[in-house]
Amino acid sequence: METVSIIGVGRMGNLLAHKISYDYNLILIDKDLRKCGLLAQEIGALATGEYSMLKLSDYIITALPASIIPNVLEDIKPYLSENQILINISTDTEKDTFKPIQGLCKLASAKIIGHALNIATTGELPLVLIDADDENVRQKTAEIFAHLGCTCYGSEKTVKLINNIASEEGIKAALTIEARLKELNIPPEYISFAIRNVACGTMNAYALGEAGPFVQKIIEKLK
Repeated sequence: METVSIIGVGRMGNLLAHKISYDYNLILIDKDLRKCGLLAQEIGALATGEYSMLKLSDYIITALPASIIPNVLEDIKPYLSENQILINISTDTEKDTFKPIQGLCKLASAKIIGHALNIATTGELPLVLIDADDENVRQKTAEIFAHLGCTCYGSEKTVKLINNIASEEGIKAALTIEARLKELNIPPEYISFAIRNVACGTMNAYALGEAGPFVQKIIEKLK
């Protein structure tokens, strides 16, 4: 069985670890050893804070905030090899960031159109765009992320545009709902339910082409 190391066990790293734990040996690497250890115990993985363990990996996934990736790349340099594939999943980090390790290992990105919490709680399928120069690297990366959702080959820049616009417009909608309901003196504890259940449910139905008569009336009114 091949070995995957996941650097960072935040929401997306945690979700991915759960999804692939049955088909790969997993090494989880995080500075928060308690969180890392609890997750490893739950899914039968190895938990560590040592980058030297990367030597045991066939694949390395960086599930980290964009701001810390450059420093992490410097730290992991000594433990990379040409037969490994390093996969970046950070939406806001593009290929240029990984130039310092170019040639030390094979590089790919798997950018996820989806929200980790929503995927975990609802089972909604995300779309993962795989980007790599080498066809075999693309295929190997797609095999891993097929456990998470639907996979396609495409530019990582596309995902950044989609996620940024969708997140911005989603927050605008949430803020508008909150403001309008507050004007009507709706109790604050009700507003969260309206945003999470009604607004999100309505948008989901629209996206799936399952909008009912009530939603169709709203669409016609807004046109």
